[in-house]
Amino acid sequence: MLTKNQFHILVSGLIILVTTGCGGSSGLEFSTSQVQGTVSYQGKPLESGKIRFIPDGEVVNGQVAGKAIFADIKDGKYTVSAEDGATVGKNRVEIKSYRGSGKMVVSSGGEGQKVEEVVQFIPAQYNTETTLSVEIKKGDNVLDFDLK
Repeated sequence: MLTKNQFHILVSGLIILVTTGCGGSSGLEFSTSQVQGTVSYQGKPLESGKIRFIPDGEVVNGQVAGKAIFADIKDGKYTVSAEDGATVGKNRVEIKSYRGSGKMVVSSGGEGQKVEEVVQFIPAQYNTETTLSVEIKKGDNVLDFDLK
């Protein structure tokens, strides 16, 4: 269970990891492609969240060619530009989204202030224990996800 403050710190840390190249680039040759699509949860567009494509190809010398890439989900839509690119080939997909739980908790900022708790509400089968897998092809890819 994360507070809004903890959530913002987590997201900031992930952005720093991705932008500084700590996102898991393997050093092996790979190609990337543009990916876009929609994400719905329980029949409705996912208001906001993150989608991550993680290369899941052949292991060579203990490494998989490629890099994990994140994209923001807004109003049910996401885009990974050709410039950033998802790794061509088999990828695992993780989708996360957070919202307030309605429960007030003491802020971790040490001020004793109460803030609304923020929780990840998408089922684990779509993120930490993902069962989602896609094949990214060269060129443009349109991949839609309808989460139950």
